[in-house]
Amino acid sequence: MPGISGVGKAHYWLLTLLLSVPPGMVLNVLLKHSYQRVRPSFDAPLLTLPTYSFPSGHALAATVFYGVLASYLWTRARGGAQHAAVVAIAVLMVALVAFSRIYLGVHYLTDVLAAVAEGLGWLSICVTAVSSLRRHRERP
Repeated sequence: MPGISGVGKAHYWLLTLLLSVPPGMVLNVLLKHSYQRVRPSFDAPLLTLPTYSFPSGHALAATVFYGVLASYLWTRARGGAQHAAVVAIAVLMVALVAFSRIYLGVHYLTDVLAAVAEGLGWLSICVTAVSSLRRHRERP
């Protein structure tokens, strides 16, 4: 994200991380309690959890965390190949977390897809807010 760049601005990236991941998880819990969707059930499950299924908290956390990391690395990358690698690795990490939740039988596909969408929306709000704060503070 071009709005927040440079190593000298690392404290803004830390602020972005702190404003995105913990509050994003709170938002996720509120949505879980709002929808109250039960988890998938199997005869011999690999894992059972007592909480609600929709949306996936792990998929949300991965989306937001790797999204912030990818946004920071994007500002440090040079050239199209590095930008493509940053995006590909972030997408792969989120996909692996999402797949693991489905594989373990604790989420439906829609749970992880909704969580990724939720995470991308929340991430865009947080990155935009911190970028706006930085620009506002740097005005003469």
